[in-house]
Amino acid sequence: MSSNKNNSMMGISFVDLSGKNEDTSSMPVGVSNRFENEEFREMTRRRLMGQNSAPAETKAEAPAETEAAIQETTAKTDKILTEIAGSTGTYQLLSLDALVPTPDEWNQFSSISNEKKVLMADSIYRNGLQQPLVVRALDPEGRQYQILAGNTRKSIYEVLYDLTGEEKYLSIECKVYAYQELTDDQAREIASDTNYVQRANLTGRDKSFAVRTKLNILKKRGEKQILEKAAEQMGMKRTAAFSWNKMANLIPAFFDLFDEGRISQKTATRIAAWNHDVQEELYMRSEQITEDVIMAIPAKTPSELVLGRFQELTAASQQEQAEVRQIGHIESLEEQENGYTIHLSGKAPEASQLVIMYLPNKKAKAFRNKYQDFIIEAPETETP
Repeated sequence: MSSNKNNSMMGISFVDLSGKNEDTSSMPVGVSNRFENEEFREMTRRRLMGQNSAPAETKAEAPAETEAAIQETTAKTDKILTEIAGSTGTYQLLSLDALVPTPDEWNQFSSISNEKKVLMADSIYRNGLQQPLVVRALDPEGRQYQILAGNTRKSIYEVLYDLTGEEKYLSIECKVYAYQELTDDQAREIASDTNYVQRANLTGRDKSFAVRTKLNILKKRGEKQILEKAAEQMGMKRTAAFSWNKMANLIPAFFDLFDEGRISQKTATRIAAWNHDVQEELYMRSEQITEDVIMAIPAKTPSELVLGRFQELTAASQQEQAEVRQIGHIESLEEQENGYTIHLSGKAPEASQLVIMYLPNKKAKAFRNKYQDFIIEAPETETP
């Protein structure tokens, strides 16, 4: 077996824009002064984005991954491979040209952010590959191998070769399963489970896809109590596995609302019970959606009745809101050195308490939708 996992920390040998060598021996994995140079970072980002047909929008910069986190992920990956495929498989260096991507239907996970890819490229260049790819041979001669885990790492190697011209980036270390050593179901399970444990920030869509895939595989095997087994294998409660599986029926637009914190998992699970045509219509009215309204519509309501019931409940809710708006508003809010002075008008509703609180932006929309009848608003001001 050829391995570069134990390489010592090395300084970057890219052509330095400043003309100076860089000492990275004391830096954590994924951090480099070279990559703090925006011109170099942008060049790397553009190369990585250029390989994607639909690159993800750049988000806030991802945190550097520690060596401890990498070791933990590697241990989880090894455990998954052992549980699914036993002690089979060998480590080999394979040419990038021999590798083909995971089938799209096996890999419906969200795209990794470009900032995360840049950090991965930095770490791989300085420290070597920490996690080998997982592949299986597609023919007896070993001419072609299907990637089960590591599509992003392969693309980073291609970019590193493009930027440096170093031939060592034309091949990559892989855990290789021989031709027909894995069944298609085993290969698919490896592709899903390794993605699940190797990604730091899973979206709602990612979790739902992973749980649905696991349940389908267990069911196909004829396993009993598949929900309990899936939950145990994926490190979650049975109720959570149940909800994520139900949510797999959501249209993408509602997954986005969930990930943004604008609807709760309870609301998302109920919406997922209805067909996509109904969901599309509800999404067009997403500003009117509240948890109380959605949960008042039984999951088994016939599709043709859902929208009518939603409109009835929404109208009733709006009427109630109009009646309780008499609770008043904030007349003034004065910021002082050690806090605020707030002057309120109106009368508190019965059986209620006054609570002043800060909410994260991602949770504020869902909170407002659920408790809007009891929120004291600031007075509207006329713009000059």
